[in-house]
Amino acid sequence: MMVQSIAKAAKVLTILAGAIVSLCAASPVFAQSCGINGTALAGSSVTYDPFSPSGLQSLDIPLTLTRVNGTGGKKTQEAYFILTKPAGSPAYTVQATVPNGSTFSNVLYDSNALPAQLPTISNIAQGQISVQFGGASQPDSLTINIRVSVPANVNLSAGGTIDFGIRYVCKGTGGLSDVLTPVDRPSGISININVLSALRASFVGTALDFGELAQVTAAQASTVKTSASNYVRVQSSGPYTVSLAVEGTDTNPYTLTPNATATNDTLQRIGYSLKFLGQTRSPSSTSPITQTCARAGVGDAVEDRLPLQGTLIDGGSNKTISPNYSEFLVVTITPQVAGFNAPTDCGSITL
Repeated sequence: MMVQSIAKAAKVLTILAGAIVSLCAASPVFAQSCGINGTALAGSSVTYDPFSPSGLQSLDIPLTLTRVNGTGGKKTQEAYFILTKPAGSPAYTVQATVPNGSTFSNVLYDSNALPAQLPTISNIAQGQISVQFGGASQPDSLTINIRVSVPANVNLSAGGTIDFGIRYVCKGTGGLSDVLTPVDRPSGISININVLSALRASFVGTALDFGELAQVTAAQASTVKTSASNYVRVQSSGPYTVSLAVEGTDTNPYTLTPNATATNDTLQRIGYSLKFLGQTRSPSSTSPITQTCARAGVGDAVEDRLPLQGTLIDGGSNKTISPNYSEFLVVTITPQVAGFNAPTDCGSITL
């Protein structure tokens, strides 16, 4: 059996990589405490292939921050923050470069392992991001660069996002109150990345082998099956379509013949049925099995495993002796663009 994996067809959802961030302790209109708001927009040319061994080395996101101001000259003067991610998330790395050229590294933490001392109102060089707006006469907006690296084989959905939380403190000036106890925003930054709707697939198990057929009678045929442990494994970042059919030139579908050659001799034909994706095909029902499947996921722990099994219809005890009764089956798996309607969880379909 051949498994064809059309792994990286041009199935890319082109979207903008961007972020929206709010580190605001009060409504800007009636602000009594310091804070900042921000927006970010990166170009659409950055694409992540979850099956590339190099991952995504860097994604630069210009993040424009605007300080929260109160009335009568009250303004945010300084802000300090770290980024958080859910426990068990991939090992992303993040660094930030501010307008004066300072770069802050190692600013991303698991949400269940936050450093007790960060963020803090201090110009430390590592572990947190520090932004300085200056006095009331200075501009209210500044732009920092957020650089995100994504490791290989991350289970990202095509069209999905990477979400970071924010934990911050800040200082005000002109009478605007400081925020000294760290405040958490669980979904402070949401980054869209162009994720290839890609897949990889293979056949796992042994040959679909019925064993020695010469002693199998017609009455015994329905009890002879191929191994139930054979399956097609699929990992995908988006939905995909599966098709199983006999080889294109096969004129005796779902029939074993000597050396898989065409024949009209009924003594050289042994019929069987095949079950795959909840459907059964046989010599009397030969149309391809086709199913569109929901995203499988990336990684061994989340992949789809699609079992298939053959059952004899005819016995071999009254057939012409041959050392190799066989037939070729072809499974074709094609990625679909993100957003394609695919409600079926194919990995949950059993024999």
